[in-house]
Amino acid sequence: MTRGEMLDFVQRVLDAVPVEHAVAELGEERSASVRFGRNAITQNVDTFRRELRLWIGDGSRKTEYRTHRIDTAAIQDMVREAVARLRNSPPDPEYVPPADGGQIYRTVDAWDESTGGIDPGPRMDAAASAVSAAEAAGAEAAGISRMDSSRRALATSTGNLCFHEATAGIFQLTVLAGSGSSYRSTVSKAWSAIPVRRIVDEVVAEALSARNPADSQPGEIDVVLEPQAVADLVSFVLYSLNARESDEGLTVFTGREGSRVASERFTLESDMNGEVPGTPFDRDGFAADDQVWIESGVLRTMMRDRFWAGKTGLPAVVSPGCFSVPGGEGTAADLAAQSRRCLRIRRFWYIRFVDQKTLTLTGMTRDGVFLCENGSVTPVKDFRWNWKPLELFSRIEALGTPERKGFMTVPPMLLRSIPV
Repeated sequence: MTRGEMLDFVQRVLDAVPVEHAVAELGEERSASVRFGRNAITQNVDTFRRELRLWIGDGSRKTEYRTHRIDTAAIQDMVREAVARLRNSPPDPEYVPPADGGQIYRTVDAWDESTGGIDPGPRMDAAASAVSAAEAAGAEAAGISRMDSSRRALATSTGNLCFHEATAGIFQLTVLAGSGSSYRSTVSKAWSAIPVRRIVDEVVAEALSARNPADSQPGEIDVVLEPQAVADLVSFVLYSLNARESDEGLTVFTGREGSRVASERFTLESDMNGEVPGTPFDRDGFAADDQVWIESGVLRTMMRDRFWAGKTGLPAVVSPGCFSVPGGEGTAADLAAQSRRCLRIRRFWYIRFVDQKTLTLTGMTRDGVFLCENGSVTPVKDFRWNWKPLELFSRIEALGTPERKGFMTVPPMLLRSIPV
């Protein structure tokens, strides 16, 4: 469907709703991927999904109805079913109407025409390139090359009408070389911006260099986190940036708004038109905007839904779906060269909360840990850790060039005197 057709359809649905409050959202999603493992293509999938989401409310009760029937002749049936469900719904003690009318939505350029065309050729070429390079090196490659596109049209009974479309190219690669391994996950609005050949060559070389790891020694040591490792930890900081849970005493940020929570070198922000494009509205038509969450180590604001905003008298703050940690210049290797002795960590996995109130996590290193000492680089074995990300981010000595990792851009970090 075209943009005009999608917007016209959600407006027609709203026009048929007989109750006071309603939000109609029509979404289209297409995802096409090539999977490979053990040096062979294992799957080629192309899926498409179109769905209407309609929620209606009478001021105290609400209900939501979803359907894949997208034809004007079915609108009355959809609305009739939604109204019948509303009659049987209990009162909602946290009821909020759709976003007030007059919302101003940011223009966000998140669409790449070539990627939106979902051409299978580049995906297959990327997978074949990874497989052939791994075979030539006596290693094994596994991963996925994928193109996604999404389009959303939304209308509210309060008069808001909005549309957003986005694309993403994704290339994930793991290479196993005996006891060594490496990994890379690269995402871009445009598939053409992903340097597939360079990634393949780097990951194969990194896996080969990680073979025969030595035992790691406990103690305090400088640590260099590659961008993927930084992103793995920042995700848990974002999870904790919930104003309601913090006000209820459940997160590390309880009572700390306006206070220092990390190093002055650490800033966490959202730029709607940055390298990771934002989403300009939420599911109720409330507009998103740029935000500064942590500024030079000081907690500035948290995500606050409209119910909690009304209860506390503070502004509602919606997640724009994009986040960034500004950095400096240089690679993780450049940062490691600034330390006489450090561990360089590629990424983490099996991360779990130990204590949400103190943001204490436990997890494992994965796909490459290296001891960098006086210019020499030695692979060491993976290890389990128990760390508090905010304490790590309070020991930042230097930041490198940010890279996009999923829904965020983050730099490599040099951290001083970390217990391992």
